[in-house]
Amino acid sequence: MKFQTMPIRSILVACSVIALSTTAFAQKSKKTNEKEIVNITFEGASEDLTELGGIAVAGKGISSPTELQADLFSKNATGDIGIPANVYGSEDPTTENGGNVYAGIVTYKPGKLAGERSYITIQLMQGKEPVTLKKGLTYCVEYSVSLSESSKFANNNLGVYFSKDKPANGEPGAIYMAGDHVMKAQLNKVYNGFFGWEKVCNTYTAKGDEKFLTIGNFDRNENTQFQAVKKPKDAEADALTHAYYYIDNIIVRLVDNPSECACFNAKPPKIEDSFSTLVFDKTPEVNDKMNTDKKIAAQTIYFRAGKSSLTENARVNLDFIVAQMNANPSLRIEITGHNDALEIKAGAENEDYLDMDRKRVAAAVKYLVNNGISEDRIVKSYKSDSVPSSEIGEDDDQEIKDAKNRRVEFSVKL
Repeated sequence: MKFQTMPIRSILVACSVIALSTTAFAQKSKKTNEKEIVNITFEGASEDLTELGGIAVAGKGISSPTELQADLFSKNATGDIGIPANVYGSEDPTTENGGNVYAGIVTYKPGKLAGERSYITIQLMQGKEPVTLKKGLTYCVEYSVSLSESSKFANNNLGVYFSKDKPANGEPGAIYMAGDHVMKAQLNKVYNGFFGWEKVCNTYTAKGDEKFLTIGNFDRNENTQFQAVKKPKDAEADALTHAYYYIDNIIVRLVDNPSECACFNAKPPKIEDSFSTLVFDKTPEVNDKMNTDKKIAAQTIYFRAGKSSLTENARVNLDFIVAQMNANPSLRIEITGHNDALEIKAGAENEDYLDMDRKRVAAAVKYLVNNGISEDRIVKSYKSDSVPSSEIGEDDDQEIKDAKNRRVEFSVKL
């Protein structure tokens, strides 16, 4: 099957420079101030696509290296693999190049599912001949992503792994790679946009042995930032426990200077951009056999990242404490605030996130005082992130651990 190609024009470069692609290839004269272009699309697959996991029909040199195969979606298909509507959501092709086809990969699953990821591998070729990147030359590398509405999560660490050999061979499990052959986005932010396309972009200096590029997430879960996201109300796709991104418009372009790459001067993301929206909640287990101390201690309240505002459940717990203190006029309590490590990092950049433990204690104290409890009966303490929550379990991922740590605890003061 033939793919769309671009004409090869004369090259006016002192050194022999190759820009390459399996689906599109062009080198343009410097007299017109244009750069050599690599433009990878999936258009050749539009007529042959029949089911999920269809990356194999994308053409020679394009594959998916792990057991969980990458997907292709097409305007000429319907149902699970259609465009714009498909099993994972709805997205139009990129406006930049248009087209009828794009790909999709899994980049994150929590806990025991962490190894279930998919990737796109592309052999670098000039025409029908395999080629190798030239050592020392700098390339601007980019591709477009859009988070599917089926995703319960979004993550960072989206990147490109350049390799001498084709990675993996259909084995189960994720590909974990680090080092100077892995190019992550300039900002390496969490890509959490459901509709429309964003660029994953950076410059890459060739080592001289690169024959393949692979797109995906090459970091372990503990080194990956992620957010819990809520699918749009009008989304018809079922929410699944993964981060799934549509992929299109893969470009590798030779540059003389990194500043020629559009993403080079992009501002770094703010830490709060990666805050989770998850709020942990647990109904207090209270019975008549428990003494007042234990009943009070069971009323822990939890908070959203970067917030000190009380949830409805927190107010219910505080109302219980008010009732206990009204029933026991001599009762004094200690209120202890906690935050998570990411909030501490964010506080170093933005004072709005400084001392979240103190702000949370203040919110609890204010509620009690507004409901008739004298502040003289309250002792305040602050632990920052130094004391992990006793609710944390062995199988909890980092997002759950952080949510359980963002809390205020209560105890009877003797």
